[in-house]
Amino acid sequence: MYNAPKIAVRVGNEVSNPTEYLCGVRQGCPASPILFYFYINDIFKGVRGVRVSGLTSRIPGLLFADDAVLLAESSAELQTALNTITEWSDTWEMDVNA
Repeated sequence: MYNAPKIAVRVGNEVSNPTEYLCGVRQGCPASPILFYFYINDIFKGVRGVRVSGLTSRIPGLLFADDAVLLAESSAELQTALNTITEWSDTWEMDVNA
């Protein structure tokens, strides 16, 4: 399924030559969202998060597709969360954009 995947770029009617890519998941592949979810599932591990009235657990952040939001109750906790996410991204060799 992911053996030597290739991509090409189309601009108007012109299509580039195919080239291999070695990272990420295939665009448009039905399995891609599931594979990405398994990969990113522990991104908030160790992040303290915020208390929400009516809930027993704290909420460390929100994920939607490839977007993430960190939640913190102070600037110090936010910095700690950012440090945790940075360590996670370094471990898994995943770039995080601000």
